[in-house]
Amino acid sequence: MSTSLSEQTPATVQKPQHAVVVDPDAHQVLVDNEHVRVIHARASTGWQNEMHSHLPMLVINLGSGRQKVTWPDGSTQIVDLNPGAVVWQADAFDHSWELLAGEVNVILVEVKSADPGAQAAGD
Repeated sequence: MSTSLSEQTPATVQKPQHAVVVDPDAHQVLVDNEHVRVIHARASTGWQNEMHSHLPMLVINLGSGRQKVTWPDGSTQIVDLNPGAVVWQADAFDHSWELLAGEVNVILVEVKSADPGAQAAGD
């Protein structure tokens, strides 16, 4: 008998792997130490990736584009990437994305100390 996702307990739902594991061609690690992981993410129109995770982070947009972000519950959001935009994401999160137009060219500064669970999980 199979178990649907809605019948699974939280302990049996597996968290997606980190972006640099799931999509290494688009996510290049520049710095990784006990404080931060700095990633340069680049992709061209049409790029898609699997569901993956991120720690709390600062996002610095260098290029311009439009992406469709998909959240774990299946909902989607259209996000415009504008050069020079800087965004703070205070919580760890999971998502996947598809680049609809332009380019993804962002610097992601994941702050390990901002996620209390990351130290325990060895992230």
